[in-house]
Amino acid sequence: MARAFIALLLLLLPASLSGQTWNDPQVNQLIRRAIALRESPPQDTLLRSYQSRAHGFVFYLVQFGVGFPDPPRIAKADELDVEVYWEPPDLSKQRIVAWRSQTFLPQTVTYHRDHLGIVTNNYGPVIRIGDGDEVRDAVHPLSIEGLDEYDFALGDTITLKTPKGPIDVLAVQVKPRSLKRPLVVGTLYLERRTAALVRFQFSFTPAAYRGAEIEDISVVVEQSLLEDKWWLPYQQEIEIRRRASAFEFPVRSIIRGKWQIDDYDFTVPFPPELRSAPQFGGLPTPMPDTARWTTPLRITAEGAQPFNRAEFDDLKAKAEALVSHHVIEGLPRNRIGTTAVSDLIRVNRVQGLALGFGWGLQFNGGFSMRSSLGYGMSDHRITAGFAGSLVRGANQWSVLGRRAIRDFGDEPVVSGAVNSLLAQEAGKDLGDYVLGEEIGAGFRRRLDPRWSLDLGARWERTSRVDAAASPISGTYRKNPDLGSGTYWVGRAAMTLAGRGAIDRSDLKATFGLEFGTGESEYLRANLRTDGSVPTPVGHLRLRTLAGLATHGLPKSRSFAIGGRGTLQPEPIRGYGGREIFVMQLEWRLGVPVPAVGLGPFASTGRQAILAPFLAVGWAGDAIEGLQWQSSHGARPVAGVALELLQNLLRLELGTVLRDRNLLVDGHRPRRLFRLTVDVAPEWWPIL
Repeated sequence: MARAFIALLLLLLPASLSGQTWNDPQVNQLIRRAIALRESPPQDTLLRSYQSRAHGFVFYLVQFGVGFPDPPRIAKADELDVEVYWEPPDLSKQRIVAWRSQTFLPQTVTYHRDHLGIVTNNYGPVIRIGDGDEVRDAVHPLSIEGLDEYDFALGDTITLKTPKGPIDVLAVQVKPRSLKRPLVVGTLYLERRTAALVRFQFSFTPAAYRGAEIEDISVVVEQSLLEDKWWLPYQQEIEIRRRASAFEFPVRSIIRGKWQIDDYDFTVPFPPELRSAPQFGGLPTPMPDTARWTTPLRITAEGAQPFNRAEFDDLKAKAEALVSHHVIEGLPRNRIGTTAVSDLIRVNRVQGLALGFGWGLQFNGGFSMRSSLGYGMSDHRITAGFAGSLVRGANQWSVLGRRAIRDFGDEPVVSGAVNSLLAQEAGKDLGDYVLGEEIGAGFRRRLDPRWSLDLGARWERTSRVDAAASPISGTYRKNPDLGSGTYWVGRAAMTLAGRGAIDRSDLKATFGLEFGTGESEYLRANLRTDGSVPTPVGHLRLRTLAGLATHGLPKSRSFAIGGRGTLQPEPIRGYGGREIFVMQLEWRLGVPVPAVGLGPFASTGRQAILAPFLAVGWAGDAIEGLQWQSSHGARPVAGVALELLQNLLRLELGTVLRDRNLLVDGHRPRRLFRLTVDVAPEWWPIL
């Protein structure tokens, strides 16, 4: 009652004037009306109690890759039905009455209990998330204390769509007066007539986060007018992103919750047996109800759009703009920087054992930089690199300089970890290396959530490197001479990111153009696509790779196909030149397998993917002096792949369909079948 009395007095107090935009009398009066309405005793509205139903999804997602170019992969999905009971002034109990779960990666995830329910009081005067372990006691802007903590600015009048029809609301921007306090940054949408809170979307200041591994948290809560007098929850979303606090490693985990609240009943009294129960009760673990769940969870979860981040990206961009592009992430500003495990330690025939170290720094204003240093034990070369980037909304500018031993190909043919193991233990190094020295600048524009445009220009010099190491067993093959001299290069690429779909059509593609001048002049174009469509049984996946270049193409930018990643079981990079084309069609079938526990936090899963495939490749206009030559026509192959550990491990058994009896190396016949084992290609960028 005391808080309500103070709230009512707010309407009688004079509003301060601190600027023409922020905290002007009009917005101050509006905020005071909203606080007074929010703090008013519920019994004054004759709302005695209610029961409602909350239906929601909680997703655990994993995203990786430098710059996170692809949508996250789903690791776990939970679907829940929750009974919600409420009584004034703020007694709320929730019971999980139905709960099913499915994992898609070999790991077990446990959530805070409040992630498995909804917010019934718009978070009250202070905001807590994750039972207080993720955010604790961040002051709500529509609270009496919030008047001293926040600045407010009146925005446009917009119309929101709600279950009760369109509502005209006033958008009020909210920013903290101190980023060193646990506060929020976001936008309040208040009904134009009553100042009732209809929608609140916000993120937090770094001081609000309780864990150093929390990157950011974004929340959207919406209310609807019930019985023409009570504003109650009807839709809520939350996204919690985490990354390693010590390493600037391009891997993040994401918890995303999506809730719909309906079926309100204002005649049900508060159950007496729940008064002493925990706030979040009911089922302690998933227990599928076969009568309730009639559609497979994979399909139902897809309909909830777990990968659609457009709204949250927009929310974060607006929040950063409100605080003058200060960093509002919870991660440390400087961390050990690396883009892949192989940046830290790897083995190849040129460097032998190579060690690396990097450091990443983040500054206010959207600017970040990363530096790296490496050393090869066998070739005694020092490698180094520097990269800086500036992000402004959908635009990113970057500069870089590096001296590196790198594989010449646009795409890897094996994961770095597996290649290091094969190189060290068996003398089978699948890479082909060049010493590259580069200085350049780039620009990326995100055209929409899926399309992006990349432009770049650089000076680069490539030099030949020779094998300098010795394996434990076997003998390394000769490293090809890929040194091509000095060039000025311009590049442009258009990228369509995948949607990360589970059970519906998906497509990702990249088309690139490159022009170079120096030792020669050349134009180079390449296209890579990867698409899948559901079928009555399983999925069909089609992957294509095409490349075309003019006669002046330097050896370090030539195309090569064959072996892993393109034409298994043809010789690794056996064909190539200035023209290539590869197409692979794969029929992906889910098959049941016994689940094996991998400790308390992981499982192999109950499903594997069996994928028969057909592929065909062609290469022409070979470049003299390189081991990859013309294919002399199409090279068809066939085989079958098996993906285990919930699509983490991929085994491929393939055979050639042309020249089965061809003699190579003088007299040795080509092997009829070839088996390869590796981590699934989607994970190669971080290995």
